[in-house]
Amino acid sequence: MKVLALGDPHGKLPKNLDRIVEKNKIELIVCVGEVFPIKRNGDKTGFADFEKGELILKKLLSYKLPLIVFKGNMFLTNEGSKYFKDLLKKFKNKNLYYKETGVAKIKGKAFVLFDMIYEKHSHSWLEEKFRRFYTNSLNDKRFLKLCGLLKKHKNSVLLSHAPPFGYVDKIHSGKHIGSKILFRAIRRYQPRLVLCGHIHEAKGKARIGKTPVINLGYCGDYEVLDL
Repeated sequence: MKVLALGDPHGKLPKNLDRIVEKNKIELIVCVGEVFPIKRNGDKTGFADFEKGELILKKLLSYKLPLIVFKGNMFLTNEGSKYFKDLLKKFKNKNLYYKETGVAKIKGKAFVLFDMIYEKHSHSWLEEKFRRFYTNSLNDKRFLKLCGLLKKHKNSVLLSHAPPFGYVDKIHSGKHIGSKILFRAIRRYQPRLVLCGHIHEAKGKARIGKTPVINLGYCGDYEVLDL
C-alpha cells in the first residue's frame, strides 16, 4: 500500500500535492498532526483557525482516499472538543478515520491510532483547569488499551501524535518531552513502524529495538511510504 504520511500541516500542505498523490499512486493519506493553522493573539497565545483548517481537510478528502487524522493538542477547551466532534460528523461519509485510542483497518492492514496524551513530565505548562481532565487513571486506561491493540495486531503500523520519550522528541532546550506511555508500549510490543509528529524541531528517524520511528515534521513535511 502506498501511503502519503504528513507531519503537522498547521495549514500548509506539501507543494505540488496533486502531483505527489498521482505520481506515487497514493492509496492512503495519514496526518499525524493538526491540519489547522494557528492564529496568534497579541500576547502570543494561539488558537485554531477553524475556517482555514476545514479548507485543508476538504482538500485532503478531495482525493477520495482514506484519510487518518488526529485532533492533536489544539482542542483543549470544551468548545474546541465539541467543534472537532461536530467536524468528524460533518465528514463521516467521506473516508475520514479518527480514534483517540483505537484501530483503523484499511485494505487489509491494521493501523493502531494513539492521539495526544498528557503526561506530567512533558506538560507542566498545562493550566490546572485542563490538567484535571488528564488523570493518571485515564492515562492507565489508555495505556492498557494501546497495549491490547498492539498485542492483537502484531504487525501493525502505530500512528501517534506525540513521539515516544527519548526518541525524536527533543525540544530546543535539549529536554525530551515525548510520551513515556507510548515508549513503554513500543518497547514491549515492537510494532512494524511508528509515525509521529508534534515536536516540530525533532523531525527525523530513530529506532526502538526493531521498530523504526519517524517524526514527520510539520508545515508541508511528508514521507511517501510503501506499506
